[in-house]
Amino acid sequence: MKQQTRWWLTAVSLKLALIGLFWALPLMPPQSTGLALNGQAFAEEKKSAKPKKRRRTKTRRVPAMREAVYKELAKAQVMIDPESVPREEGEPPPVPDGTPQDAVELLLKLQHRKGMNGYELAQVWNTLAFAYYTLDDIPKTIAAYEKILSEGTISIALELSTLRALFQLYYSQERYDKSLSYIDRWLELNGSPDASVTFIKATIYYQLKDIQKSLKYALEVQAITEAQGNTMRENWWYLQVVLFSELERSDDVIRVLEILVAQYPKKQYWMHLAGMYSEKAWDDKALSAYHAAYTQGFLTKESEVVMLAQRLLSLDEAPNPYEASQVLEKGFEEELIEENEKHLRLLATAYTLSQEATAAIDTWRKATKYADDGELHYRLAQALANEDRHVEAIESYEAALEKGELKKPADVNFWLAVSQMQLERWEAAIDSFTEAGELDEDKEEQTSNYITYIKGERARLEALDRALAQALEDDTEG
Repeated sequence: MKQQTRWWLTAVSLKLALIGLFWALPLMPPQSTGLALNGQAFAEEKKSAKPKKRRRTKTRRVPAMREAVYKELAKAQVMIDPESVPREEGEPPPVPDGTPQDAVELLLKLQHRKGMNGYELAQVWNTLAFAYYTLDDIPKTIAAYEKILSEGTISIALELSTLRALFQLYYSQERYDKSLSYIDRWLELNGSPDASVTFIKATIYYQLKDIQKSLKYALEVQAITEAQGNTMRENWWYLQVVLFSELERSDDVIRVLEILVAQYPKKQYWMHLAGMYSEKAWDDKALSAYHAAYTQGFLTKESEVVMLAQRLLSLDEAPNPYEASQVLEKGFEEELIEENEKHLRLLATAYTLSQEATAAIDTWRKATKYADDGELHYRLAQALANEDRHVEAIESYEAALEKGELKKPADVNFWLAVSQMQLERWEAAIDSFTEAGELDEDKEEQTSNYITYIKGERARLEALDRALAQALEDDTEG
């Protein structure tokens, strides 16, 4: 199975790369958490440090921030990103007094001000992290965040946001061990399971090629989500597909893909599911998956639409040529399928098998314009003969013989003779049967019998004509 699903795993790897990029982007540093004035820090902390559905509530007393420090931090924030400053709707952003680099210099000076308490210093480092991140200096951003954690007592909200920023930043730097250590600290402080963070942990173990441990946490994401009454995200499910594929657990791959197509129907999931069904030799299910992708408008390539039509025609137990013809017809109408010999042959075959005689004849005739040999003329002749259009059929049989390069020229001569016989072209029919017998020894007896029949029938009809003529003459004389 591993070799057979290699194409899908390539797509999976790309998907995971995108997942990694998404989660590697750090959260922007908090701009207001803990910056309460006039002794309100504790009250603000108590309010903000209570995440949704936490099993335990914890508060932590932190020193109050002085107004002078707050003003300097607010000034720096405006320099770093004026748009980040809270304001009334419609109110323009404040005008900065400097650049982000100026903010860095201001903050570095501020941390050396006498009398700064640990909480104020933590907020200085928090704002510095914001500045360094804005300046795209990731090493200094990380260092600033880590300084926050070394400043003694800080609010739970600030510590959680700092730990989150650190594990995401280390993830972006592919320093997975450091990222894991901060994730574990975050989970412990958070006090309750978190599906999003556990998902990041699962992706880290995937990057470390520890598939079993990655799967353990991917399944834990599902357990947490269901226990909390929430909905699994699309990429959470898809990580399971990746991991089960790596472990060659095809039944689990199919099970999760069936969930994905129900909850997040996308082309890649339908096509992957169809491929997995095919590997199991579940042809009916595979066709149903391909057709579901088609009806939802996901099959937008010529090869995909043609493949669906071929599958509809090739079902062993219950082929559906009519549906195949409709799929191809729509593809031609939308100019998705190129009009060429191969595709017209397929459409004509679908019409023929679905007993759409007129459409089949028109399509076979159109296909002959692209023919390099006589085969398509032969197929057109047979379609015409089946409708008792023997004059046209003879023309097409003769065109097939003239074009040449036929797989079974004896068959063409044989059926040409049959059409000629239907029109009582006895001499021509005898010549065609004779040619068929000479080309294929297996047909000698059959063609000989037909020739004998034709000679007898011709003699009978000639005798009948003479008798009728004599009777007419006798009546006239009488």
